[in-house]
Amino acid sequence: MAKVLLIQPHVDIRISGKGHDQIPLGLIYVATAIRNKHSVCIYDRNIKPDNNEFFSFLEDFKPDIVGFSSMTSSMLLDIIQLGPLIKEKNKDIILVVGGVHATVEPESFLNEPCIDYVIRGEGESAFLEFCDIFDKNKKELKNLKNVNKNELRTSINLNQLENPDFNLIDIRRYVNIWISTSRGCPGDCSFCYSKKMWSINNSPCVRFLNSEKVKEILKDLIENHKITEFLIADDNFTTHKKRCLDICDFLYNEYNGKITFYVQVRTDFVDKEIFDALKKAGCKYVQFGCESGSQKVLDILNKGVTVEKQGESIILARKNKVFNYDSFMLGIPGETIEDLKKTVQFIKKYKPDVVTPFIFHPLPGTFIFENLIKEGKIKKPSSLADWALWNDNWLPVNGIIEKNYSEIPNELLLKTIQELWKYRFYRTKIKRLIWWLKRGKIKRIVKNIKVMVKHRKFSSNY
Repeated sequence: MAKVLLIQPHVDIRISGKGHDQIPLGLIYVATAIRNKHSVCIYDRNIKPDNNEFFSFLEDFKPDIVGFSSMTSSMLLDIIQLGPLIKEKNKDIILVVGGVHATVEPESFLNEPCIDYVIRGEGESAFLEFCDIFDKNKKELKNLKNVNKNELRTSINLNQLENPDFNLIDIRRYVNIWISTSRGCPGDCSFCYSKKMWSINNSPCVRFLNSEKVKEILKDLIENHKITEFLIADDNFTTHKKRCLDICDFLYNEYNGKITFYVQVRTDFVDKEIFDALKKAGCKYVQFGCESGSQKVLDILNKGVTVEKQGESIILARKNKVFNYDSFMLGIPGETIEDLKKTVQFIKKYKPDVVTPFIFHPLPGTFIFENLIKEGKIKKPSSLADWALWNDNWLPVNGIIEKNYSEIPNELLLKTIQELWKYRFYRTKIKRLIWWLKRGKIKRIVKNIKVMVKHRKFSSNY
């Protein structure tokens, strides 16, 4: 039996104190898959960021294997910091990294002296086999599927997985509780890593938990863990309409008025029937990734949706009294001044409840990223430390936009994002605070005020 410590890295160790308050769902699934055969513990550095506390725990637990989750973000800094220190404490500990960044850019970890193995793709079956073989013959670890650059396993049948065991964490310490009921997205957006992570034969694919499995997970959360507010974080919850309606009917019939939840959806996968069902079931807001108000830019992004359809879906959400939260990207490759004006006009015309505008930034594993490399407009980071800083410029700081891949002048891009934050963000944040106040959600109010203060600091630096 292997002793396994799974670590959720701190979102950004440059910020003192706790990080985000989102449950480490990916690690919960992996830990659930191995817990009957191996001793496993999840350690979330966002909840317990103190290094002394961590190394005291490490010394007491004495793991054989330490596994990190990874995304292309500043969370990589925590892996860079902890990895060598863990090896100093015990050189025999095997360090493994999984997750999105490990899957799309394994070389960046394999070049780190402290990292022993990378596990790419879905981790449940691959990591269980890894731990099993660790017990039998460590020399064979390098030959396993999904390990390092080896062949990947076939996709998992999600309905054969055990339901996530939320007892593996102290769920009371988290504000953002989320579940996943599918993997993949029907879209093929050129800026998204989803196809790289979840596709089959390099084609977009969505795999679902059936309705009964979803109901079991929801009942566990609501009845056993007393969770009454959660996010269904599927890339597009409404892909399978009949299944979506069935889950909504269950929530309405079982918990009418007792729970609140939120979903992420594509604007081309909603209609009045779906909004009616979501509203009755307790859904209080949907998140749309609109990205742009220009059809040309939507086509560059391969969104597969029209500007008109996006507008219709915002209106439909409003008519059904479902709060809508819409994100937009500015500075997309090929975007012109005229395209930017169309996005601003779209926002002013349809008036989403919440607008969050970001400076476009290409992510590894996406078509746009690879295309920008071919065109010589970006250079792939050469070290894990460089990757950790790759996404730092999602908002301009000190009045500077360091990375602009569009045809829009920096000055205009900066001015527009300033205006959009001022035009929509603060006003809609206040609207949202009132919305939460009516529902007695004090924790949410405190969190939103903190976000407003944080972004006020950003805006003061423009």
